[in-house]
Amino acid sequence: EHGARVEIKQKTIIFILFFCGCTSNPFWEDKPTKKLNISGIVIAEERVSDVPVYVWIEDLGVSGHADATGYFSIDIPSLEAENGNFSGSVRVFYYIHNYRASYSDLYITDGRLTSAQTDFDEGGRLLDSIKLEKLVSLDLTIDSNWNRSAGDTLSFSLNLNIKEHPVSILAHVNQPGGQQGYEPSGVLFSLNNNEEVYYDENNIDFLQRYDFDPGLSITWTYYIAPDDITPFVIDDYISLDQQLVTTGSYQVRPFAFIQQDQVPNELIQSLGILDTENISVDFLIMPLDMIEKSIVIQ
Repeated sequence: EHGARVEIKQKTIIFILFFCGCTSNPFWEDKPTKKLNISGIVIAEERVSDVPVYVWIEDLGVSGHADATGYFSIDIPSLEAENGNFSGSVRVFYYIHNYRASYSDLYITDGRLTSAQTDFDEGGRLLDSIKLEKLVSLDLTIDSNWNRSAGDTLSFSLNLNIKEHPVSILAHVNQPGGQQGYEPSGVLFSLNNNEEVYYDENNIDFLQRYDFDPGLSITWTYYIAPDDITPFVIDDYISLDQQLVTTGSYQVRPFAFIQQDQVPNELIQSLGILDTENISVDFLIMPLDMIEKSIVIQ
């Protein structure tokens, strides 16, 4: 009898240890949030500026940027939901305005990455680095000063070199008085991190589409009279200083939108650009690979 009582006590101790050894308890532990991540390398060839590559995931409303080395790492919020987890394939786009956009396929089943990936591994790492081909090289030839107070007309050139693919470019034009043909227009001048923005509204007649074959070099010459630049309205208010154009150093960016049929409209809209056919301050946030030029307006 003594031996039997000892055996019962030992079994009781084992049971208690087993119960205490359970690490999860549904009564006080929240369900863990599952988060996906994708990462990889994307390189823009012949890049002349430090503009980062924009990475955008279609259908999920998730985006980010690659760093200076081309590496990106983007978290995707949990795709698991009470009314059904997300399943399907989505495209991961890589974009700079004057580069040929590229994308990778990402496959998701029941809110998780599937094992049958083609461009990524099961952990969301891009199998091969992406190389973006340049469509158009853009460079400005412009004087460093513009003396508007003396009544000088500003003239400068935008040089376009078409690379290995045909391109279509939307640009605003105007017909100068007493002259044949059209001149390019629609130039943005931004001061102090876009706090004040001006453009040559008076020179815009209509939007023109230009189709260029590979290998072409084109020069567009812009002419802006002293009274042609107009401030953009900010919060329905224009200060007297803005109307008079504050003296200072301005970044110059001509409006020229490169169309790419393979780029969804939603990608452009995700950048905050709602209209690609009219010049606006939104164009200043376009990831554009062009050497920035500045001019001091007096």
